[in-house]
Amino acid sequence: MKLKKSFMKKMIDTIFFPIRALFIPENSHLGLTSLRDERMELVASEASGYVLDIGCGKNNIFIKNYVKNGVGVDVFEYEGVDNVVKDITNLPFKSETFDTVTLIAVGGHIPKELREKEFKEISRVLKPGGKLIMTEGEPITQTICHIYREYSYKMIGKVDMDHERGMEHDEEYCMPYSEIITYLNSYGLKLVKRKRFMWGLNNMYVAKKV
Repeated sequence: MKLKKSFMKKMIDTIFFPIRALFIPENSHLGLTSLRDERMELVASEASGYVLDIGCGKNNIFIKNYVKNGVGVDVFEYEGVDNVVKDITNLPFKSETFDTVTLIAVGGHIPKELREKEFKEISRVLKPGGKLIMTEGEPITQTICHIYREYSYKMIGKVDMDHERGMEHDEEYCMPYSEIITYLNSYGLKLVKRKRFMWGLNNMYVAKKV
């Protein structure tokens, strides 16, 4: 479990957000929190009980570093992924298994034609009163950041996670706000909280299963 940041650390991260956005996307260093770590810390502050992290990415970091009890799944065989699930609309878990389900910066990567089925499936595996927590950036800045990340990684001989896996034709870098609100108020879910962070350019949404 990661420790909570002090007020001063939060202030420093806020002031230096542009530096973090350009140069510290994944691994915290130079005394600054990476964008990935900031998202995960915020989500962890809302998560509780048995957690399912959908789209867990390399090394299942959120489950291993931020929660006490949980499981991560991904559709792609990234290094260190414990559970590869090819059909994300048919999760291999019994109904009402999880207290919390998380979608951390992956909403837009759910193919459009699968989104309705995916959110229905999330509702199915959530316990009554359980929470779905997701983070999504603002569409314009999110698109710019993804494009920048692709080419900045190429300059140092690396491949970013999105392009390591490959983008499907009906994926987006960011799920539109109108869709988020629709999905988080459907299929037995009700949106109960929205929190802006990263200078208001990113959002955390919390919905409960009612």
